[in-house]
Amino acid sequence: MKPLRTLRQLLAAATFLGLSSMTAQAQSFPSKPIQVVVPVAAGGGTDLLARNLSQRVSEILGQPLVVENKLGAGGNIGVEYVMKSKADGHTLLISPATIATNVAVYKKIPYDLVKDLQAITLIGQTGVVLVVHPSVKANNLKEFVELMKTKNGDMNYGSAGMGSPQHLQAEFFNQLVSLKSNHIPYKGQSQAMNDLVGGQLNYMFSPIQNALPQIQQGRLRALAVASAERHKAMPQVPTLNEQGYKGVELTNWFAVYAPINTPPAVVKKLNAAFTQAGKEAKMKEKLDTLGFESFFTSSEEATDFMRAEIVRWARVAAYAGIKAE
Repeated sequence: MKPLRTLRQLLAAATFLGLSSMTAQAQSFPSKPIQVVVPVAAGGGTDLLARNLSQRVSEILGQPLVVENKLGAGGNIGVEYVMKSKADGHTLLISPATIATNVAVYKKIPYDLVKDLQAITLIGQTGVVLVVHPSVKANNLKEFVELMKTKNGDMNYGSAGMGSPQHLQAEFFNQLVSLKSNHIPYKGQSQAMNDLVGGQLNYMFSPIQNALPQIQQGRLRALAVASAERHKAMPQVPTLNEQGYKGVELTNWFAVYAPINTPPAVVKKLNAAFTQAGKEAKMKEKLDTLGFESFFTSSEEATDFMRAEIVRWARVAAYAGIKAE
């Protein structure tokens, strides 16, 4: 019995040392400035979200959070940089939903979202709205679908690029109603929006904050909000759910990541800091002004959500034959 008792003592000691090590890691973290990589251009929505949150989180953690924009390959360069960084919590990624949609559409991608990155938390979303040019003879979703049927594939929509969230969202809708239309990819959301306002496009699924000024000025007509509830800036526009498409929800979401194998205690501390920052009244007000609906999750909830998103968009892309180079 003595060897068994010795083994139990060794296991107990190892467990104690492991817990002590985790506690020490959390207490000493962060020991230096934290680099926050944003894989899109400065000045856009994701960048503003990252910079506002990072400023407050730096105050909570007692170390600067330095935001750096690393562009290229649809955001893949920034993601790969973080993936290959030391897994100690001092290099983070704040990315939009393209991190999941890229997995669905790129032939070669340098990362596995679940195996290479540790989700810290979801941090918010922006709503999506289906908008049409005023010349389109449809005032609601039912009329729009009927019009699509009569046009027999002769309608066009724009997006921010091949395989972009706007592209996949429109294809998801087309598959939902079992109809087809022509996709016109642009190099960015603003170019597509300009052509929609100019009448070169018929419709588009757009982030609400991008389309709202055009809707308010009568340059575009909103037919449906794709989130679970009506948007407070245009409460007269019904949701997809209200117009017969139950359970359908399309949003542009954002999340914080660290390299895989970041110590659990560090993940927990980062999650707590971002959650605290995001739930403060001043921060919620600021993010609301920027068009973001802020919300925060556990690391596990964020990981489960991303797995589901990858599956959803992979199915849409495969059915539509969407592939980006």
